[in-house]
Amino acid sequence: MDVPNLYPYWAGRWVLTGNHQVHMDASGLLGCFYNTSPADFTWVSSSPSLLTRVLQVNQRLIADTRRLQYRQGLNWFTLPRSRFAGINRLLPSQIVDFSNGQVVSRPLMPAINPNQSYEKTLLLIQQSLTTTLEGLVSEVDGRLWLGLSAGLDSRVILAIAHAAKINLNPFTRLMSRISMADRFLPPLLARTCGYKHTFLRQKPGNSRQNRKLLLIEHSAEHVSSGDAEPFLNGIRDDLIGLSIGGHGWEVFREFSEFADFPTTLDDPKIVAKQIAIVHGEPEDSSATAGIYDWLMWIYQYPQEGLDWQDRFCLEQGQAGWLSSKEQLYDMTPLERFPILNSAYNYSLVLSLSKEQRTGSKIQQDLIRQTYPKLLKYPIHLPDYYLRTLKTLIKNQLKSLLHLHGQTGEKNK
Repeated sequence: MDVPNLYPYWAGRWVLTGNHQVHMDASGLLGCFYNTSPADFTWVSSSPSLLTRVLQVNQRLIADTRRLQYRQGLNWFTLPRSRFAGINRLLPSQIVDFSNGQVVSRPLMPAINPNQSYEKTLLLIQQSLTTTLEGLVSEVDGRLWLGLSAGLDSRVILAIAHAAKINLNPFTRLMSRISMADRFLPPLLARTCGYKHTFLRQKPGNSRQNRKLLLIEHSAEHVSSGDAEPFLNGIRDDLIGLSIGGHGWEVFREFSEFADFPTTLDDPKIVAKQIAIVHGEPEDSSATAGIYDWLMWIYQYPQEGLDWQDRFCLEQGQAGWLSSKEQLYDMTPLERFPILNSAYNYSLVLSLSKEQRTGSKIQQDLIRQTYPKLLKYPIHLPDYYLRTLKTLIKNQLKSLLHLHGQTGEKNK
């Protein structure tokens, strides 16, 4: 059986080893680190911290000197580099052979078909996600959790699950930085589909300091404290089963910050500096070196139908930033399963034109063809709107109570 021809249809986070090789999932969400100068052996691990111990790497001798900041700059260590000298991170378009330390290319996804109709593409995406959901729910005995927000990405999964009569448990994390829309809309969305919604709150008494030490120990500081907030607060600790999410749609969106960039790589060095500057990094930032290495790799190993902008979110945002964040939850009872993360799904959506991928059109049309009632609710209402609405309702209630009081006096 030719497994490499089958696994583009696998979803979730996974690593496959066989024939002395390591293959990763579609966007490298179960990250792999390996030593770049093997002496006797090539070591591969999903834990950078463990690898530094095995290789006796001095963690103070780092290649990337930045301290990662939440939502600031390139807030991950840019692949194929890691934080440490002598340790690289495998790209989703790479396979590492641990018998000789060689890295070779692999296709990121099946062939992209730009001639396929928009309607057929949507139907195939819906069928793919439905099949995955049906397989998951049979494995977890109803303990299938969906992190639900006020946006479209998780709402798509909610609509498809409802259409397929899949039993879900929608939940929303209550955090200090949560928007009012994320407090207000998810219970309404879940109720519309006949699901019971749960708010998760931080448990009192969780030892944040101990968790912070565990975060540093496990991730070797490949995750910012801001991105680690849900783990540090222990907010998912009581959930048992499997959690799916809506993340992954970012791969298909247009990057407005790259609007003026060339789609071809005539000079990777210049493009690397431009990417760093657009993300708020100095052009001589240590992050730029990783971006340059990545651009040189995709310059050597292009994939038909994909330009470097299409690959940026897949091989940097997903495999770099999100992968490190996801690995934190390997220390909790709840298993994470990114349902959209399959090479087949990516090839379907990326076969569409960039105009068809603009403005979350795909998500809205998928909801429209599965459970359009969910579109009657707004998407990401601004906080000021909800505050105004809350004030109006409060004032209206005061007026009604006042009127009721006056009527009661007259009746007396």
